[in-house]
Amino acid sequence: MARKKNYLQRIDFRKDLLSLKSIINWILFGLTFGLFILAIRDIGFPNPDKDSMFQIHNRYFQACYILIGVLYMIRSIFFRGDNGNRKVFITQFVIGIILVLFFLPVFIVSYGDIFEYYLYRTSGIQMFAFFLFFLELSRMEINLLIKILNPAQLFMVSFAFIISAGAMLLMMPMSTTSPIDFTDALFTSTSAVCVTGLTVVDTATRYTFLGKFIILALIQIGGIGVMTITSFFGIFFKEKSSLREQTMLRDYLSEDSFDVILKSLMKVVLITLLIEAIGATFVYFSLEENALGSVSDNLKFSIFHAVSAFCNAGFSTLTDNLYDVRIRTNYNVHFWIANLIVLGGIGFPVLLNLYQYCKSQIVWLAEYFRTRKSYVHRVNMITLNSKIVIFSTFVLIVSATVAFMYFEWDHTQQGMDFKARLASSYFQSVTPRTAGFNSFSMAALSMPTILIMTFLMWVGASPVSTGGGIKTSTFALAILNAYRIIRGKNHIEVHRYEIHEYSVNKAFAIITLSIFIILFGAFAIFTIDGQFGMFRIIFECFSAFGTVGLSLDLTPNLSAPSKYILIVLMYVGRMGSITLLLSLAKGFGGSSLYRYPKENLIIT
Repeated sequence: MARKKNYLQRIDFRKDLLSLKSIINWILFGLTFGLFILAIRDIGFPNPDKDSMFQIHNRYFQACYILIGVLYMIRSIFFRGDNGNRKVFITQFVIGIILVLFFLPVFIVSYGDIFEYYLYRTSGIQMFAFFLFFLELSRMEINLLIKILNPAQLFMVSFAFIISAGAMLLMMPMSTTSPIDFTDALFTSTSAVCVTGLTVVDTATRYTFLGKFIILALIQIGGIGVMTITSFFGIFFKEKSSLREQTMLRDYLSEDSFDVILKSLMKVVLITLLIEAIGATFVYFSLEENALGSVSDNLKFSIFHAVSAFCNAGFSTLTDNLYDVRIRTNYNVHFWIANLIVLGGIGFPVLLNLYQYCKSQIVWLAEYFRTRKSYVHRVNMITLNSKIVIFSTFVLIVSATVAFMYFEWDHTQQGMDFKARLASSYFQSVTPRTAGFNSFSMAALSMPTILIMTFLMWVGASPVSTGGGIKTSTFALAILNAYRIIRGKNHIEVHRYEIHEYSVNKAFAIITLSIFIILFGAFAIFTIDGQFGMFRIIFECFSAFGTVGLSLDLTPNLSAPSKYILIVLMYVGRMGSITLLLSLAKGFGGSSLYRYPKENLIIT
């Protein structure tokens, strides 16, 4: 009886702890959300009484940060979770200590005018509020949402939420040099989150530094993926993840175990930041001294375009994009931006696979020099998916480079030397595959070049990448399937593997749906703004669906309803047509236990 009583008491105590933990979590979320709203008001809206409210305002921030720090330490010590997650404990405890030690002495002693200037006048304290709110948002349990929404629906809802929030932020008075309406803000936010690059207003002149920073943040979030970023921070800030969350991430990253998922998430974020940092460095040193006005302008250009290029966004801080007279003939800049586009569009699974391969080779070399250990070949270190993606990407780049050089020899490349022609052709072969930068006048392109660009925009980048389109693997499967029919075989064989019938059917569905959606969108725009001509409208729709951003100078001139059609095309193109179908799958019956008799249809 005493044992039973003790057991019940332990259960009651655990329930009380869980209740207390829930209360602390909601208090922290409320505090960080309040600071987030206040920070947005400070940064995005002019405040004529800012100086008079400065001290009271700062005291409020300081008090909130101290309270948040104390609650972080309490949560890290007393609520570690069943497994005692060490990373979560260390992260929360360190942040709590920093907040308390940093802001508590401010109530007693002053840190000086210079320190307060850089902390409060340069929006440093507001940026920290954004960071804390994002951490708390990453901790939120999404079990309830997963019960209501399937993974495809959750994926689409998360992007729609970021797009809506981005539109609101872009409409803030301090984000633009002159006010923009909701349609233009929503279009820009959708184009940034869906890493498209189509614009209805000039990014260079219409948006302030804050507006451009918001666009850059939206590009980064859209390129890596909302779920990837929140899950990455959740690793260090969340005690545990539910089985549903683990399954969702496993399907997104195409991994088998949860341990691998955690490592893959970290590698995706770290590889992205590393490549963007290296790319920005190469772009910066490729620019001439003060080419864009000052060292600071060169640095801002390099960072913005490195992120925009790797995420295949195509946004530029220059009015004429890379056709700007100051960098029009700087082919080193074009070369590095093109390489970033290729790396971003090749897909995270391929990057991770190449990382594992290079790591194993380096480990073997170290062992060889240390112990003279002979090389042991491991089968399938480079996966079939990586081989198909790399080969198809290489073929598309080489063939498009040759085609552009041939068709533009007497047009946009007239008067260039061979090196310049090769650099221009390489850049033009890469950028239509979902990036959208242009280093040439679109109006001067020959008709065959525009048709090739349309095809490249439709194919797009690779699966689980920062780009859109039907994807290189889908196009490769279509070619392999045609080759299989020519050979009279019943299944696709490549590299001693047989491609599953499900993948072939999925590729066929993607191709069919993409063409139908693009043509339906073009027809809808033609009924509204038919005066611009069907050819230009179709090109714009291919660009929107492929999340490319190239334009025949049509998008800014479209009416509001046509802009909303392009918004839908960009959104569906980034989500993927199959994801759209899967989002509608909940509620439909699964596979049946019976099969009907088979019958052949007359095709030819």
